[in-house]
Amino acid sequence: MDQDTPVILVFDSGLGGTTILNHILARKISGPFIYVADNKFLPYGQQTKEFIQERVLEIFSKLNQKYAIKSAVLACNTVTAYVAEQLRGSYNFPIIGMEPGIKPAIKVSKNKNIGILATEGTIKSLRFTSLVDQFVSKEHNLIIIPGNGLVEEIENLPDSAEDLLNNLKPKIKQFEDAGIDVLVLGCTHYPLIIKQLKSLFSNNIEIIDTTEAVVNVLENALKAECFPNNQEVDVMVSDNSNSYYEKIRKVIQAASIKQIKFI
Repeated sequence: MDQDTPVILVFDSGLGGTTILNHILARKISGPFIYVADNKFLPYGQQTKEFIQERVLEIFSKLNQKYAIKSAVLACNTVTAYVAEQLRGSYNFPIIGMEPGIKPAIKVSKNKNIGILATEGTIKSLRFTSLVDQFVSKEHNLIIIPGNGLVEEIENLPDSAEDLLNNLKPKIKQFEDAGIDVLVLGCTHYPLIIKQLKSLFSNNIEIIDTTEAVVNVLENALKAECFPNNQEVDVMVSDNSNSYYEKIRKVIQAASIKQIKFI
């Protein structure tokens, strides 16, 4: 696409951000779009805060030099927790982040037992601690479990289907033993396995995924602007050694998708 064309950037470490992008496309929000997957270093949830900050700031600097970005979606809870405020201080286009849906979970929980499945990076972040302090009272019981290994197994589906279930089962048991009635998904990869999650719970639980809320924020940020309807998607990956572009291409629900060179 032309470098002067205003674009919407969707950024993640891998496949997880496609859950956001597909909702944006389904909402008929006009792009064009650039989907950036820094898959060479996934999962971000196991990287250090310092590494993520340096890496993401460098990538955004180069993207901003090359493209006319009209808005960016940080389709990763860990990136939002560690870098969102620095990015907002550096650029004048809207930057929309992802956060675990703790507030909506508290509203819908009947027994006040709330499960949170998130990456280590998100759980350890000051932003996550701040959300807990802001919205969670003493009457609530949070069961917070890190989803170690889940991102890698989700990235390798369907080949890792059995490993994924074996990883999930003890986590689900912990949630059920605690009697949760709501589960918060704190990683954009996790909506890709909602069917597997629901199949492992013996009781019906409410699953909180903030994707729709994020798309609402994006839509509100752009509604005052008028651009031609364009839902083309350019995909940029940092490691294409295993045809990663083709893997992403299969899950993005857009008619026009092409690969471009990583910045």
